[in-house]
Amino acid sequence: MPVEFSEFQRKKKRKRDQNQFPLLRIIFFFTLIVIAYTNGWFRMLVDMLPLPGNEEPPPPAVEEWIEGCTSYDGTPFELKDDYAQCSWIVNDSLELPNAFLRYIKGLASDGAKIHWVATKKDFGEALLVVLEDSTRNVFLHMTREDSSRVWISSKTGCLFPGPCPHVPLGWSALSIMDNFDFEGLETLISADVFTGLGEAPIYPILPGIVLEAGRDSLGMFVEISHGNGITSRMFGIGSWKMAPVVGREITVKDAVGRLSPQDSSSFFLTVRQNGLFVRWKDFYKSTHPVDSAQIAIFKKHLPF
Repeated sequence: MPVEFSEFQRKKKRKRDQNQFPLLRIIFFFTLIVIAYTNGWFRMLVDMLPLPGNEEPPPPAVEEWIEGCTSYDGTPFELKDDYAQCSWIVNDSLELPNAFLRYIKGLASDGAKIHWVATKKDFGEALLVVLEDSTRNVFLHMTREDSSRVWISSKTGCLFPGPCPHVPLGWSALSIMDNFDFEGLETLISADVFTGLGEAPIYPILPGIVLEAGRDSLGMFVEISHGNGITSRMFGIGSWKMAPVVGREITVKDAVGRLSPQDSSSFFLTVRQNGLFVRWKDFYKSTHPVDSAQIAIFKKHLPF
């Protein structure tokens, strides 16, 4: 009997456990679900899973022109019409990104400002560079006839850096063409002729130092060294305006002589570069690779 009773007790207990309803567990788990949903734990869990779209967003991209500017300690500025500017204040430790800017820095004093202006898409190719020192100089980056890019001084229209010759008279030079007839004008084989009003002043084409001055069969003459292998000789001068002294420094504003006193008068000019004679029109063209009309159009399309 005891054995049978114990077996009956176990069977009875087992049956009661199977029929018990787990209400407390359901309430507990439902409460956890509500708390998790309310606190956003489900969203956090989904975000942690390696699912598409859960990757870390890339850092915001810095535009290349800004990065290029700030990497050389420049200050970037946005301009209108998708143009931009990078500016520096000159000091001894300033490093600049290209040879042209380093050359400009060499011309500037401490505290001067240099501005590089270009399009955002092609910031490495400047439209212009501005040097603000005791004066303000603007250098234009222009395209010439052969499609090469050159720097031009906005102030003078000359190739920069390089010599910037001035026309010695306010009037014209006779153009010597390839088929020019030199008969009776042998002097023009190695010289150019300028024509102007009588007694008009004659100026040096470049600043320089007087090498020689005097008189020959054609009248007064003066020879000047301009540096960089360039010399000029003006002869057939009617009279001195300021008698040149050998060794004296003269500027393009110092008239050396005058034309003869006639309604129309001429004098001759020989320009030599590294000892070789060069025609005035070719010399002038090499130093002025774009004309004034092209410069005016270029300036008109600048973003300011």
